[in-house]
Amino acid sequence: MELREGGGVAREIGPRALATAPAGAAPPVLGRAAELAWITGFSRRALAGRAGRALVLGPGGIGKTVLVEAAVALVPDAVVVRVHAVPAAPPGALLGDLLAALGAPCTRALGADEAAAVLLAILGEQQDRGPVVVVVHDVHDADEPSSRAIERVFRRLVHDRVLLLATARPEGLGQHWSRFFADGPDAGTLSLEGLDEDGVRDLVAALRPGRWSRSVIALLHRDTGGHPLHLTRLLRELPDEVLLGGSPLPAPRELAQEVTDAASRLSDGARRLLACLAVLDRPAHRTVLARVDALADVALEDAARELVEAGLVDAPSLGDADRLRIHHPLVRNAVEAALEDKERARLHLDAARAVGGAAALMHRVAAARGRPDPELADELESAAVADPGDVRAATARLLAAADLSATGDEAARRTLAAGLLLVDGQDAQRLSALAPSIREAEPSPGRDVVLGFLASQGQDPHAALLLQSALDAPDGDPETRALAGVRLALEHVFRGRGAAATEAAARVPVLTRRPLRAEQAHILEAVGRAQHAGPDAGLERLDGHVDGALGADPAITAGTLLLAAGRVPEARRRLEEGLSRVRRGAASTSTHRAHCHLVEVLYRSGRWDLAEAEADVALDWFADGDLPWAESVAHAVAAMVPAARCQQERATAHLAAARASLARTFNPQGVHAIALAEAILARALGDGAGMERALRDVPAVAARGGMSSAPFAPWRPLHAEALVATGDLVGARRAVRSWPRAGAPLWFRLARHQVQARIALGGGDPVGAAAALRSGIALADAHGAEADDVCPVELAELRALLAGLPDVHDADEQNAVARLVFERLAATPWLDSLRAGDPAPSHDDGARGLTPRERQVAGLVARGMTSREAAEVLWVTPKAVDYHLGNVYAKLGLTSRRQLRGRSFS
Repeated sequence: MELREGGGVAREIGPRALATAPAGAAPPVLGRAAELAWITGFSRRALAGRAGRALVLGPGGIGKTVLVEAAVALVPDAVVVRVHAVPAAPPGALLGDLLAALGAPCTRALGADEAAAVLLAILGEQQDRGPVVVVVHDVHDADEPSSRAIERVFRRLVHDRVLLLATARPEGLGQHWSRFFADGPDAGTLSLEGLDEDGVRDLVAALRPGRWSRSVIALLHRDTGGHPLHLTRLLRELPDEVLLGGSPLPAPRELAQEVTDAASRLSDGARRLLACLAVLDRPAHRTVLARVDALADVALEDAARELVEAGLVDAPSLGDADRLRIHHPLVRNAVEAALEDKERARLHLDAARAVGGAAALMHRVAAARGRPDPELADELESAAVADPGDVRAATARLLAAADLSATGDEAARRTLAAGLLLVDGQDAQRLSALAPSIREAEPSPGRDVVLGFLASQGQDPHAALLLQSALDAPDGDPETRALAGVRLALEHVFRGRGAAATEAAARVPVLTRRPLRAEQAHILEAVGRAQHAGPDAGLERLDGHVDGALGADPAITAGTLLLAAGRVPEARRRLEEGLSRVRRGAASTSTHRAHCHLVEVLYRSGRWDLAEAEADVALDWFADGDLPWAESVAHAVAAMVPAARCQQERATAHLAAARASLARTFNPQGVHAIALAEAILARALGDGAGMERALRDVPAVAARGGMSSAPFAPWRPLHAEALVATGDLVGARRAVRSWPRAGAPLWFRLARHQVQARIALGGGDPVGAAAALRSGIALADAHGAEADDVCPVELAELRALLAGLPDVHDADEQNAVARLVFERLAATPWLDSLRAGDPAPSHDDGARGLTPRERQVAGLVARGMTSREAAEVLWVTPKAVDYHLGNVYAKLGLTSRRQLRGRSFS
């Protein structure tokens, strides 16, 4: 065989194909962390002297090239070679391209064996310059002689620093390549699919910055299937009003033209089958298709085979267990958009008869083409009323019924009913599209509820007036009035008007027959009481409504109030109980709040790495602009651990985001959370004046009652310490004397001892300080393991302060024990302040090279958790846990979970 150098085709080899590539400058790759990690695993093996080969498989435009290039850019000091296979290239063309890219002399006269030997020799030589990464794109188009030679050479590479990365489309990939890249110790195949919703959100943020709601992200994910190329084109072509409209998205212009061209080459029967599949908009079995009149004379198996071969439909055959499905949602949208109106209407009527039941209703709506149909409108309204739990479907049915109504009054009534459903579902974005027509409707309690809800989103002071009017309407529908009462109570809660919230919520239970609505009212009444009279009053109102509740919100609210009351262990139990109920499918509108408060609970109980992981989960709730009133709290609690670790840049960034959110949407809880986080950062920086400044207004706010008024509220010891730090010993003593002793939780009692010691030191009494500290340590010792589990930070701080005093006989011992805790927490300020003493017990220096997520995973596994248990704690998939665990093993030189047991990771 004669090989041609280059093969006469254009190649993207690049001017620095053999240059040593720096690591780190990866091309942008969004939503592909797990996939990138999979390739990186092979890269690490190659760096360690174990050759590997990896194939990334997927349809065109799915992001194979971007992913591979991102992985290549992360290989340090690599020699990178890139070649592309092209269809119908001469025999040996790909191998010639590869040899030329590696700098081999002319190989045209070489036979296959000689060329393979040259390739093997050059790969061996190039390893002296660094790890070699060979990238072969589109191997499904590779000529057969090149394929055989490349396979033969790379199979011989074992203890070599060489990595082969290939991309291919599934169609046309020969079995020899499938075997070559079959999963094993040295090879693997990754089937690349569309981005998940998080990946879609990241790509949208990069291409169309803004605050896009979850419903918009869900629509883009549904209609693009997460396909990066289609998504990119849509984001560049479509205006905001189309993205916000909620209707199926049109195909990108280029894709629509490709579909039109492909359909024009089909037979008449295949075109009719394609049109029917587009109108059905679901995978269709032969029995359904056989009921469609338009296909009565079509040979379904032949038509299906033609559509599969054209790449428009997914299905190998029409066997009994097979269903036909159009290849991609956007292809379906393009096919339906190309139909003439009359044909589309006729096919929708056919589809309605074929599928029957509730699914037929929307087909009949499409067939009506906007003409009034009172009978169908009544059926749609009845279906919406029968299943109000599916808010999206019920809203669509009511709006369709409005369009088909015989009179304007009926249309307005049904539009308003759809609006009330959206209020209940808190879907402000979709509701805003209905606002103009609802404003034009006749005055009514329902209209006031919708407009009041929309006003509340913009902090309009008229919101409460509108909602109050709806609640007070004597002739209004009771359920509408109950909804108004819940929304009004929420509005008062958001604005810190606890007494008004309690009054509004208390009126709801007698108005509603819906148990969940009554449960909402009980919760809001409890929160209102807490805002007005303190968290203990709120907990008293919740008593008897948590255990056995229908939804998760009673437990979440109890956890929130317990935290405000300083009862941290109980708060954690209730918050985790609420989240557990959510995972089991219980209804909740407070999941975001549970994550926010669980961050603070974990921080206060010395589980800082878990707190950071929980903060990531909490912040995810606000990435799409949803729930803006609570975003300030999420960023404030996310700042706590970085602040305590003196990671000033990270903490400051979160605090800036919290203050920006607070400026957009005021929230009293946000004000308080920001004050706490700022005080924690100032404390870590040794800035007593900053601590006092951050907490200056808190005592006055607490004196008026409310959530911060609890006698054991977490802010109280911090504020007293700030007074000591600024020299106000009288104020600090007054604060400590105001704290009741009875009923104080253990952490608060230890904090009291620490503040008393600081006051003594401030007054020049180290002996009194030592006595206070030893008394606190003895108290903790009396509680045994409880102190280490519930308040390890408070106890470690007592020991560290004692070790820093003069003439302490056991200073080294106290220092060493405290240091163990602070090293586990990575509490830099305390570690820096500990005076020199005996070396602390050995700590994993290798853990310093772990990322925060890897530390979190390692710490959980070290405690004996399985991957599934760790995934549930971190709210990630077990696959993600296993990936991070693999990184931990590689960095620490471990091979099993058993080797992690008992080790500390911070």
